[in-house]
Amino acid sequence: MRWRAAEALGKFGGEQAIPGLIRALEDEDRDVRWRAAEALRKLGGEQAIPGLIRALEDEDRDVRRSAVEALGRLDSEQVIPGLIQALEDADWNVRWRAAEVLSKLDVDQTIPGLIQALEDADRHVRRSAAEALGKLGGKQAIAGLIQALENADEYVRWRAAVALEKLGSEQTIPNLIQALEDTDWNVRWRATKALGKLGQPRSLPKLQ
Repeated sequence: MRWRAAEALGKFGGEQAIPGLIRALEDEDRDVRWRAAEALRKLGGEQAIPGLIRALEDEDRDVRRSAVEALGRLDSEQVIPGLIQALEDADWNVRWRAAEVLSKLDVDQTIPGLIQALEDADRHVRRSAAEALGKLGGKQAIAGLIQALENADEYVRWRAAVALEKLGSEQTIPNLIQALEDTDWNVRWRATKALGKLGQPRSLPKLQ
């Protein structure tokens, strides 16, 4: 079976197997395409990037997810547009994996897509996006985290408060003071800690 051949190439073929696996991404059999994407995830190699980016448009969600994971293992800025695109995939698991992968990349280019992902219909995607923004930091990320303090998902709000505590930006003080009124005690506690760390006089009345 062709899928077994694709799997074997991933296990034993090494870098010389990559061209064959890239061709296998175009196979008519879904299992072959998926195994090829899985194999490329393990092998890596920048020469696989164009084929993996094309695989993000595959009709099968597992192929797309494996392509996202494979791209995430490659240390190249070429993968970023494809991963940002995957944040809008029809399948929540693909979007979630894209957000997870982007959280490991320290690239400001990903911030607008992650801010948009804060409003995703799936909670896993929203939470991963909040975590990613917290790791990135910077003015753009802080703006997104401030927005996340008002998210309908209490975990997203908590992640935003945790991230803002670490970033320690004075511009967030009014928003953190507002978060002291949050319905979730975890959010209120993190907002309290963040304000205490900032040590701003105008935050003290709310902390007492």
